[in-house]
Amino acid sequence: MDLQWTVFVQKRGATELVKIGSVGRPVNGAAAADFGLSIPEGRALLASLQQVVGQHQVAAYDELRRRCRRCGRYRRIKDWRYRTIATGLGQVKVRVPRVVSCLCTPEPLDEDDQPISLRFTECPVDRVLPRGRTPEVAYLCAKHGASTPYRSAARAVADLAGLRHLCHTTVRRETIACGEHIENAQFHVGWYAGGRKSKGARHLRVAIDGTFLTASTCEECSKFEVIAGRVECDGQMGRRFVSAMQRPTLTRVLVAAALEQCGWVPGTLVDVVTDGARGMRSMVTSVAPNVAPKILDWFHLGMKLHTVKSPLFARPLDWREPPAIIQQCGRMWRKVRDALWRGRGEKAIELVRTLIVSLKEEVPFLPAFYAGCAMTAAGAAAALLKFLVNNRRDLIDYQRARMAGRRISSASAESVMNHLVNSRMSKRQQMRWSIKGAHCLLQTRVELLDGRLQNCFASRFPHFRSPELRRAP
Repeated sequence: MDLQWTVFVQKRGATELVKIGSVGRPVNGAAAADFGLSIPEGRALLASLQQVVGQHQVAAYDELRRRCRRCGRYRRIKDWRYRTIATGLGQVKVRVPRVVSCLCTPEPLDEDDQPISLRFTECPVDRVLPRGRTPEVAYLCAKHGASTPYRSAARAVADLAGLRHLCHTTVRRETIACGEHIENAQFHVGWYAGGRKSKGARHLRVAIDGTFLTASTCEECSKFEVIAGRVECDGQMGRRFVSAMQRPTLTRVLVAAALEQCGWVPGTLVDVVTDGARGMRSMVTSVAPNVAPKILDWFHLGMKLHTVKSPLFARPLDWREPPAIIQQCGRMWRKVRDALWRGRGEKAIELVRTLIVSLKEEVPFLPAFYAGCAMTAAGAAAALLKFLVNNRRDLIDYQRARMAGRRISSASAESVMNHLVNSRMSKRQQMRWSIKGAHCLLQTRVELLDGRLQNCFASRFPHFRSPELRRAP
C-alpha cells in the first residue's frame, strides 16, 4: 500500500487546474527517511509553482501593456522569446513577447517619455522583469559576497537557491552594485549633516583607525589605505563607517554621514580616540567642531610598554636569580607604567631615559642570556621614548579620564578594523584589490554588520521581500 499526493494550483477567476507535481510514499516497510518531503522534492514542487506563477505574471503584464500608451492602438506580436531568470526558488524559463513598435510619435520613446534608439520591435514587459535575477538572489549575492570569498559565496547562493550554476563574477557585480547604492545614499546624508535637526545627542565617541591593503596590478600603487571606525552614542554601538577612496574629502563626507545617523548636531561633544597616527583625528575634527581634548590611546601605549617588559622579566630554563640591575630595571619599568597611568608624562620620560642608560652600561658585565635581554629591552625602551616624546602633549591622567567615563583605548577601533576589513580582505584572503572594488565591498559589509542591508534593498527595489526568516521575538 502506497500513499500518493498530487498538487494542483488554480488561478483566481480561472476554471482550469494546473498540475504542479506528485509525491508518493510507502506504508508497508516505511523507514524514517520516508517521513515528509525531501529537500529535492520540495524544491521541485516550488520550482514548478514558480514557473507557473512567473508565466502567468508575464501574460498579465503583456495584456496590460500591449496597447500603445499614447494612441491606444493594439500592437501586434512579432515573436516570442525565452528568458531564463534566476530566482530564490530556482531558475525559471518564461516566454516573453516582442511587439511591433507603434509609429504614432516622430521618434520612439520609453516608458518615461525619454528618446531611445530607433527600433522596430520592443518588449512591453521588459521594465517589470528582473535583469537575469530577482532582487532576492541579488540580496543573497551581496550578503554572502560581503562575508566570504566570491567563489565560496557563489557556491553557497547556488546551493541555497537551487540554481545549477552561479558565476562568481555575478556575486561580485551584485556586491559592488549594492555598495555603490549605499555610497550614494551616505553621500546624500553626509552632505547635509548637522543642519536639519534642532536637538541631537549630547556626547558621541568616535574610534578611528587605518590599515593597508595590497592593490591590484591595474592600480598605480602597490598598497592603498583603508580608514574605518565606529561611532558610539551613550555607550551603545551606533554606526560603523569605512572608506578606501584615496580622497580625504570623500572620507570626511562618509564620517559626517555616520555622525549624522547617530544624532550629531553642531553642539554635540565628540570624543575621538586614535592610535596617534597623523591625519586620523583631522578626519573627525574637520566635520565636528566641538571635539574633546585629544587622548593618546592606552592600547598602543600598553603594547609598547609590553615590548619593554617581556625581555626584562624573561628567565632562563634553570630559573637562577637574575642580576641586580635586571631586578632594578624591572622595578623602574613599573614606575614608568604607573607614572604614565597617572598622567605624569615628564617623569615617565626621564625614567625611560634612565632605564636605557642603565641597561646599556651593564650589558658588558651581564651573562649572555641577560645581556641579550638587556639589549632587546634597551631597543624597545628607545622606541617607547621616541613615541612618548612625539606625543607628550597628548599624555593625560588616564585614571581620572577612565573614572570620568571617557574612552582611553582604541581597542574598539582595532576590533572594528579586524572584524570589518582584515577578516574578509587581508588576514584570511591574501589577494589584490582594486580601490573601487574594495571600497564598494566594504560599504556593503558595513551595512550587513550593522543590520541595515535589508533596508538598502528595500529602497533599491520597490515591494522587496527579504529571503531572511522572520524570527519570533
